Amino acid sequence: MPDAPPATPDASTAVAIQTGTLIVLDDGQLQGAVAGMSRRFLGIPFAKPPVGDLRWKPPAKNDPWTGMRDATQFGGRCPQTASLEFPASDTEDCLYLNVWVPDPAPTKPIPVMLWLHGGGNTSGSASDNVPLNLGGLFYDGHALAAKYGVVVVTTNYRIGPLGFFYDPDVVAAGGAPGNQGLLDQRAAMEWVKANIGVFGGDAGNVTIFGQSAGAFDVCFHLASPGSAGLFHRALGESGGCTRRVPTKAEAAVGAAAFRTAMGCDGADAVACLRGKAVTTLLVDAPVDGAPTTTLPGGDLYQGGTPRWTFGPIVDGDVLPDQPRTRFDAGHVSKVPYLLGSNADEGTLFHIGATPVANETELRAALGRRYPAAAVDPIVALYPVVSFASANAALERITGDATLVCPTHDSARRAAAAGMTVRMYNFNFPIPIAGLQFLGATHGAEIALVFDSVAGDAQATLGEIMRGYWTRFAATGDPNGGGALAWPTFGATADVRVNLDTEVTLVNGFRGDVCAFWRTMDDAAFTAN
Repeated sequence: MPDAPPATPDASTAVAIQTGTLIVLDDGQLQGAVAGMSRRFLGIPFAKPPVGDLRWKPPAKNDPWTGMRDATQFGGRCPQTASLEFPASDTEDCLYLNVWVPDPAPTKPIPVMLWLHGGGNTSGSASDNVPLNLGGLFYDGHALAAKYGVVVVTTNYRIGPLGFFYDPDVVAAGGAPGNQGLLDQRAAMEWVKANIGVFGGDAGNVTIFGQSAGAFDVCFHLASPGSAGLFHRALGESGGCTRRVPTKAEAAVGAAAFRTAMGCDGADAVACLRGKAVTTLLVDAPVDGAPTTTLPGGDLYQGGTPRWTFGPIVDGDVLPDQPRTRFDAGHVSKVPYLLGSNADEGTLFHIGATPVANETELRAALGRRYPAAAVDPIVALYPVVSFASANAALERITGDATLVCPTHDSARRAAAAGMTVRMYNFNFPIPIAGLQFLGATHGAEIALVFDSVAGDAQATLGEIMRGYWTRFAATGDPNGGGALAWPTFGATADVRVNLDTEVTLVNGFRGDVCAFWRTMDDAAFTAN
């Protein structure tokens, strides 16, 4: 039988809305700060630091504190190596969340929006600044709280080898089943359910929303029975979850290689792993003998390929089965679902890579990614003559294959499962001087959703998007406010909103290429 839709608690239940910057929780007192027309409370613990024996275990309830807790600084960022977008961190004590509320306080409970940051489930945090050292908080909840009347929560969660490591021996020693990061996110939802009423938020009206890995994770929570009832709308920016997900058996193979590389084989392997310094665990070596030179098409797909990867798996618990299977069976939380992708998703992933110069090099790059039999059909779908360059064709292929079409597939399956679905295409070039060549690249919409990059060019579209997003959070329907009517999406009504200087509707967006990528994903799904 399909999972029952999550119950929506009565919004009239007892709520103690507190004004000012002093908040009193069951755990203790918080001293926040005023930020314009909002109040913010940063660095609130929602679980014990996952250190020592708690490394790789499910999140444990944090301890109460005595006295006044300063809530004006972010908590530590979860462990990660440095990337193009985010700095390194070796701080395991990182399970903190942040809350923005309107000032003055609402007179009745208002909608809550819980943000899950991106970063491939290997990097990023709730306190990230705008990438490329451009300054400013990327996920600043001020604008949404102050101008649109919602409570915004942003949260950290364990990532990489601390957040998504599965090992049978670790599980036998009381560890989580490999999806620690998803369990952290669920713990943040549980914290919201228990505490957000004090801030003026409606625990019966919670939207989980996220970008990239955060959008994938939003989709995973839709398919996770343990998360049902903790949220009431879902919003994903550039990501779904209906491609094939690794199994425990597959993850265990990588875990064995990881243990050997860490020097932790043997009877005391778990204690050995828990005794390793974070910086040791974060070392990511290339496959033995793999080339280290950058070839045309980018080194993401050849030399330097990691020996192991860490991400969500079908663990039999958090994810009882393949998310695709659960969607197709209707075993999902049937809440309103808004999702979409960006027109130029792939350009970001080719920064710094040696571009392919012609069709010959394009074919070679594709041959390193896909089965040989797929190269001709892909080139036929993306003829070089239709693009500014062969590299532009490759960028489009990257975006469509990894984000645009998988997001579309999840939307199709959600609609078929009986969910009310709406889709968008974000087509507004990145609003940062010097980077417009990236177009509407991966993550470009974040600055408009959070109003975190100042400028006139994106101001109008940003207001439209924030209106859509917050109306959706309030009612499950983004329509209203004089904005273009946003129709529902379905397999036979493939229409979406096109978010650009002018907001329009588009039918069958990249339907031909997405049909092809569905066949590729179907083949990968059935072959394993």
